[in-house]
Amino acid sequence: HSPVQKTLVDFMILGPGFARAGPRSKNGNSIISCDIYVQRFGFRALPLNPLKVYRRANALFFGILDGIGGPTIPIFFAFFKQRFLHKNSKPDTSITGISYGPLPRHKMDLFLPVGPCTSNKGEITPKVPVIIVFPGYSWSNTSLIQLYSPMAQTLCETGLIVEWTYNNIGKSGADPEQIHLFGFGAGAHMCCMYNTASILSGLSTSSSSGMLSKILPSSNSNAELLEWLRRLRKPVVPVLGIILVSGVYSLEKQRKYEESRCIESISMSSRLFDNPDFAEAWSPLNIMSGIRKSGLFVSNSLFAKRVLIVHGQKDSTFPLELAQKLFQEFCLMDMDDVNMKVYANLRRIDPSVILSVQDALLAKSFLEDIRSAIFVDESDVENETENPQDSDKGHDDHDLSSDVEDMNDTDEDSQKEENLSNVLNGMDLKRASSNASSASSQNQLEPNTPLPKNSKPLSPVKPIS
Repeated sequence: HSPVQKTLVDFMILGPGFARAGPRSKNGNSIISCDIYVQRFGFRALPLNPLKVYRRANALFFGILDGIGGPTIPIFFAFFKQRFLHKNSKPDTSITGISYGPLPRHKMDLFLPVGPCTSNKGEITPKVPVIIVFPGYSWSNTSLIQLYSPMAQTLCETGLIVEWTYNNIGKSGADPEQIHLFGFGAGAHMCCMYNTASILSGLSTSSSSGMLSKILPSSNSNAELLEWLRRLRKPVVPVLGIILVSGVYSLEKQRKYEESRCIESISMSSRLFDNPDFAEAWSPLNIMSGIRKSGLFVSNSLFAKRVLIVHGQKDSTFPLELAQKLFQEFCLMDMDDVNMKVYANLRRIDPSVILSVQDALLAKSFLEDIRSAIFVDESDVENETENPQDSDKGHDDHDLSSDVEDMNDTDEDSQKEENLSNVLNGMDLKRASSNASSASSQNQLEPNTPLPKNSKPLSPVKPIS
């Protein structure tokens, strides 16, 4: 090809920055010399190292299992059977295509519950909780997939409103004091980052704002952290609760995990967060750990009041270890109500698939998790108000053994981390300042397993195949 043709090809493939001028010819004209680097595809794109070939094939195999393994195929079969063989008598309460911003992609769908919360004219009574759903699969995909509709409609059966964003909450008649963020996959990362931004925005206005530049170990990461914190338009208002399902909470650790599996070149997270400093600055787990280790005082008003973390035990896309570490960080920072549930023998948990069939055992168990995260257990409040004498009696008993109580209080702080580690290593989190429970009867805590402070027993869940 002529130099001009090479330049055009080079411009289309690599952009204008890759064409460089070569030596001048005898007539004084510049001869364009182009180095065209074409990305290899097909057979030549395969790694030559046999170990890399094995690791990449192994990651691909387990990635397919994460997508279609477990209950996915039976749930889809039940969904299509219910869709085509049974007439849907439930009214469609969705309001689609609501614009909440200036850009064309700023669209949201609003799902209203049917029942006592909605009048005949479609108006909503006050004090209705709100769930804002952050979709998963990709950080750059903002389209509204049709598969989300049955998930949202199923959530409405619990008496909730599902919103894709909390703009216009007042106009919808919802209670702005009962906002919950619900995210899975990449959406769980964004929900957790919102909670982290709420904490950092509160710290930036306090007297300890100078310590924010020393949270992360790398100076470049701290600079990136302060940069995106500076871009926040206004202080971030903390929400009532967050629900995180099969998410990634440390992009820096996720990057290392994918490099060990030789899939960093095809991973969406590695391509979007290719800079290690940038990945660390956008890792809520790293930021929360840095805040705790730096000794910064964080008021409980900056945290989400309730946190629920749900993960599959055999998830190979986003390892369970990162979710366990995030749960541990939340507990060590004395958040009000932190819960975690690990589904044994399940891989990646996709709510859009699970909640498409309401009668499935897995859907019922998952909905019960959401109810416990959204609504306060009224029986606990009634017991506290109706039986004040029992609590006084307990006080008297403690007075009789004050020496033992003082000893326990002294050792409580030192045993806190050890107890958390014991629970996490057992992978059976049972409402331990986390009301964590396992979906399998085979993975239960031993009777003498120590639990963290303020632990509450959770009702047993039926085994799920």
